[in-house]
Amino acid sequence: MPHISRRGLAGFLLAPLFRLHGQSNAAAPAPAPPSAPGETAAMPASRTTSRTYRADAVILLLGISLFRRAGVGGGKASLEESGEGASQRRTLFFAAGSDPKRALGLSRLGWIREVVLGPDSAPSEAAYFGLLTSSPEESLEHARKSVGATPSGRSVFSAVNGRNTAGHSRSAVTHFEFAASALWSDRELIDRAQSTFQPNVDWRETAWPNSPDHTPPTFLFLLATLLKQRSRRAVGRYVYNEQEYLLELDAPQTGRNPGPLPVRGKIRNLRTGYETLFRLWLENSSDSIVPVRFEFQPRSFLRLAFEAVPA
Repeated sequence: MPHISRRGLAGFLLAPLFRLHGQSNAAAPAPAPPSAPGETAAMPASRTTSRTYRADAVILLLGISLFRRAGVGGGKASLEESGEGASQRRTLFFAAGSDPKRALGLSRLGWIREVVLGPDSAPSEAAYFGLLTSSPEESLEHARKSVGATPSGRSVFSAVNGRNTAGHSRSAVTHFEFAASALWSDRELIDRAQSTFQPNVDWRETAWPNSPDHTPPTFLFLLATLLKQRSRRAVGRYVYNEQEYLLELDAPQTGRNPGPLPVRGKIRNLRTGYETLFRLWLENSSDSIVPVRFEFQPRSFLRLAFEAVPA
């Protein structure tokens, strides 16, 4: 077993908080990015559900818990809906980041916003824009070394921009440097990320001939759609960054437990076969699909839990 100090473990708790699903580069017109955090479109009859979270972390070795720490960061999730039928609009948002004061100065963040137009059963368009700190920590040892490195004051960030329409999708990924101390809600960081998507950016475009009249769902939208069903088992496919994924959800029957309803989820990349497991808990007493808690394991050595707290 490698020797990992308590200080070293605390430092990289949220290092690999988010990962882009893939890379892309081919020519296509640039889609307009969804609104940045804090911007709300003037739409009638808006319905919004939002939660803020505290992030806790567990460091694992061969599946065994080595270290736990609460409050290593936080996050926010929201769903805004307005209009009906063909004029319906849904804005789905999730963001999270580490607290440098709780992670020995290490700062990692990520967020994604999706805007989906049209009815749930047949959306006409889905656009997404995401941002995350690029982190190379793929192993426990790599993560420990990254904590010991001298901070440069700048971090490399990756941004993804995409749009899905009937039978087609297109997206691109860019990389840029920004102040390492930036928070996920930093407007200047968001502006910088959006500015990297200029006409000369390489875009990738994909046709989906098996569903020429169907707009491929995006991740957050499909997750919300399946959670609304509150069924014992739900399955669907979504497209993100020109790759197709299978999303599976399993949940017990509602009403058996007055507490939060647990849901197990699995995401599988249909090209590579790579799988990601997660769990979330919904309010059993309401139809809200914004979870009160969720857990996932972005690396083999790291498990993160997000617990809803008062805003």
